[in-house]
Amino acid sequence: MTMIEKIRTLVEDLETKDFYIYTGIFLTICSVLTIGIVFQYYRSINYLEKEITEINDYREDRVRVIREQAAQVKQQRNDVDAILAEDINFKIGGYFKDLLVKLELTDKKIAEETALVDREDNYRESELDATFEDMNMKQLATLLQELERNKRISTKRLEVTKSKKKPETIEVRITIGTLLLKTEI
Repeated sequence: MTMIEKIRTLVEDLETKDFYIYTGIFLTICSVLTIGIVFQYYRSINYLEKEITEINDYREDRVRVIREQAAQVKQQRNDVDAILAEDINFKIGGYFKDLLVKLELTDKKIAEETALVDREDNYRESELDATFEDMNMKQLATLLQELERNKRISTKRLEVTKSKKKPETIEVRITIGTLLLKTEI
């Protein structure tokens, strides 16, 4: 209470001219502080609006990319389903044996193994792992070209090593695969 009395006494003792000067200074300081606060407020709002716009633009771009990828996946799935529907009774082992006879590579094959792998989607994958010896690069290239011509076959792995038995020949281990609908077993 004594503090308020001191301020009151100071104000009452001031001359009118000094009172107006101090009041003007006080009002000017209050006005500058108010303007500064309002300026900082609008500056912050402008910055946040820009950030929101950038985030929304980024989000829209990501959504567009995800939608495009989803459309591509859907198209690829439709293409796969169409290829699978062409030959429901396709067997990778029979196809591969016929191909080896056609390319005259049956004497080069030393091992063949077929496996069926369940996938999480609507497909099963049939894989064939074959090993060859005493092949040359021309025979391998012809085999790979023939495999690539069949849209239903995909080459999963290819290992080529120099033959230790015969010079200028190679040993090949190849894994190919095809998809089957889960109902095609």
